[in-house]
Amino acid sequence: MRTVGQVLKEEREKKFYSLEEIEKATKIRKELLEALEGGQYNKLPPATFVQGFIKNYGKFLGLNPEKLLAIFRREFSSMAHPPRILETFSNPIDKTRFRITPTKVLVGLVLCLITVFFVYLWFEYRFLTGGPFLEVSQPVDQFNTASVTLSVTGRTDPEAKVSINNQEIRVDLLGRFAQEIELAENINTVVVNATAKSGKTTKISRTIFLKK
Repeated sequence: MRTVGQVLKEEREKKFYSLEEIEKATKIRKELLEALEGGQYNKLPPATFVQGFIKNYGKFLGLNPEKLLAIFRREFSSMAHPPRILETFSNPIDKTRFRITPTKVLVGLVLCLITVFFVYLWFEYRFLTGGPFLEVSQPVDQFNTASVTLSVTGRTDPEAKVSINNQEIRVDLLGRFAQEIELAENINTVVVNATAKSGKTTKISRTIFLKK
């Protein structure tokens, strides 16, 4: 008695179809078609899938799918031919692909909020425990000049108060300041202080030499 695989193969060859053409038309991989035609059920997925292959293959060749399935049921026995689950079924290709799920989105959002919270705490800690930012652009330390007038410029936090040699000066909205001071001695010390609202102070000193 012919097997269902033999019936399919004979009809395919009778109509001059190649396995590649059958694969393209039915979307059944060539290696599965070969196993089906050869009756190699140990190389095929479970019987439910095989029956689907037979139906599609038979319809394409113009054969009666029900008759083909009847032949298959007579020849196929679960006990005699235990099917082997193919690697492509047990390990689908997209198994390792990253998938966005509501849980992953929620976890990502929580992690972002935690990160923002700790960054905020760090800035607050710096604000409460450290002095304000202060930079003196001019003059540089150990500066020599023949002029009795010296320009002191720099920048600090916009909300900080700045004083030069204990004399408070104006700071603009960007924290920049500029002030002219008088030099009186050969060696002058210029002390710039920036004081935050918390009372913390940052100090920068410059030594200026006046050439007379």
